[in-house]
Amino acid sequence: MVREAGAEAEFKKADVSARRDVEALIAAAVAKWGRLDCAHNNAGISGNIASVVDDTEDNWDHTLAVDLKGVWLCMKFEIMQMLKQGSARS
Repeated sequence: MVREAGAEAEFKKADVSARRDVEALIAAAVAKWGRLDCAHNNAGISGNIASVVDDTEDNWDHTLAVDLKGVWLCMKFEIMQMLKQGSARS
């Protein structure tokens, strides 16, 4: 849809709960467009749906890693890049 509207878009697969993937994602964006001026962090999962009693600790940990840690990691490295460029304040 973005391309159909005449704009440019690129997809990069990344695990937002993994620091190395997030760092690589930001580096790829900067390599492609020269800088990072905005971000929209919308990765999230619901995990395996189960009652609290039947849920597993691994499922809970994975859901929190993507939904919470993933947003934190993305913001951390996005803001670091923006600060380096002078386009954000700490």
